[in-house]
Amino acid sequence: RHHLVTCSHADIGEVFPDMVWHAEVPLTRTSPAPLFLLSRLVREHGLKVVLTGEGADEILGGYNIFKEAKIRRYWARRPESEVRPRLLGELYRYIGNMPGDAFLRKFFGQGLSETGDPRYSHALRWRNTARAARFFSQAFRDEISAVRGQSQTAGEEVELPPGFMDWSPLARAQFIEATLFLPEYLLSSQGDRMGMANSVEGRFPFLDHNVVEFCAELAPRLKLNGLNEKFILKKAVADLLPESIWRRSKQPYRAPIHASFFPDGKLLDWVADVLSPASIASAGFFDPRSVAGLVQKVTRGGSLGETDNMALAGVLSTQLINQRFVEDFRPSKPLDECDDVKVVARGYDCLSRAVEE
Repeated sequence: RHHLVTCSHADIGEVFPDMVWHAEVPLTRTSPAPLFLLSRLVREHGLKVVLTGEGADEILGGYNIFKEAKIRRYWARRPESEVRPRLLGELYRYIGNMPGDAFLRKFFGQGLSETGDPRYSHALRWRNTARAARFFSQAFRDEISAVRGQSQTAGEEVELPPGFMDWSPLARAQFIEATLFLPEYLLSSQGDRMGMANSVEGRFPFLDHNVVEFCAELAPRLKLNGLNEKFILKKAVADLLPESIWRRSKQPYRAPIHASFFPDGKLLDWVADVLSPASIASAGFFDPRSVAGLVQKVTRGGSLGETDNMALAGVLSTQLINQRFVEDFRPSKPLDECDDVKVVARGYDCLSRAVEE
């Protein structure tokens, strides 16, 4: 039976601290919050194992980042073209108030001609995300530089296999996406940890090694056919699903950020606590003035772009990690009420009795 759970801005703001508690890492998105609520709904209906679709986009070219790279390579052949960059606007029709052609050309035109870069597909996103570093404190910047080295840039830590540049551009982009985003975020922070927070286990049919190996050998056009993603999968299920389902446009999974923490322009109590200048200064990761400027921008009714939204989530989650794991250990609920702690305690008691006997 199909059941629905409605996730509002208020719900995301309320469960975000618990979401971070279970994720145990800083996050630049709020998307795990609805998954946390969904897994709770599943558990309430007595289900402990679920099938999910993670992996399909990675192995069958389903993400917009693959389409972006394809369009940008096409555009790079004629960088003076006024028409080719407009294809990028077609990818984001779901975004309200989509910027005009001038913005598209400026944003997606960064590094346009660097098609020989093995990380071309992701370099633009990494440059954009790196702008969030302007919120770091100088002391934290110095620590990062000492550890990583001044010359290292985003993505350089990805170890590329021999013959990588002999692969198709789509295969190269898929490898980077599957190496970074899939295991570190989708299968962990947004996946297993949100499920197991409510004792629900996820199973991933698309990540069966036989399926992955089969898809790796497919020609790129069978995965990303023009700009039609997951082409062969749609063909395979055409007689199993209504046409309105498999022909519909890509529906990205997004969750709001700043609106979830600033209802009516005011800070939630826990948000005010972790974003206070004293808390920011005490933790030492971020610059209090920069964060205060971000808060002021929201409370004055300004809108945040994607980079600032991601920075806000990153600051909030990092502050919560520091507060609840480092400064003052604060479980999301009393330890004696946690199912996993109870299981460990029962196991310890059984082991102790066995040793005594």
